Amino acid sequence: MAPQMTDSPQERLAAILDSHQPRSVLAISLNPIPVVEHWCKDHDCTLTTIAEQDPFKALNQVERVDMAVIADQLEYMSHRDGEALLGLLRNLHTDSLVAVYQPQLAPQRLRWPSNGFLALGCREQGHFAENGRSLDMYSYDLDNYNFERSWNNPRFWANPENWGKYWW
Repeated sequence: MAPQMTDSPQERLAAILDSHQPRSVLAISLNPIPVVEHWCKDHDCTLTTIAEQDPFKALNQVERVDMAVIADQLEYMSHRDGEALLGLLRNLHTDSLVAVYQPQLAPQRLRWPSNGFLALGCREQGHFAENGRSLDMYSYDLDNYNFERSWNNPRFWANPENWGKYWW
């Protein structure tokens, strides 16, 4: 896990929003996410919210958005349902998402494994701890989730003259 960050989770989330400059945001959370609400208000960004224990039905009514933020939600869902929610979001509703997860809020049987978000192609954005509480932030961005590997080029192919010509 990455070292503890010196900025706050709110500052980190605002920085992620600033870097992406979304025109539409979907917030899935049982409670309001003030930093997202303020950012959207200040940047003329459309904000859609889902605040339901089971967000799947409401998600069927949502159009595609530039970014989704999930907070105070995954802690109350089974790991399987949480994976389904993140997969549905990244496959149908957005190319970019941020998941905020507080493991101590989740009952032991619902806690995500330490690599659960990484297994879904997310990148760690920070681990925050204060007064015995912890919060982890992960992001997924279709444009950069699959980093370029040094070995994936024509130099390492058996037939480099065929690089880029055929797709199997």
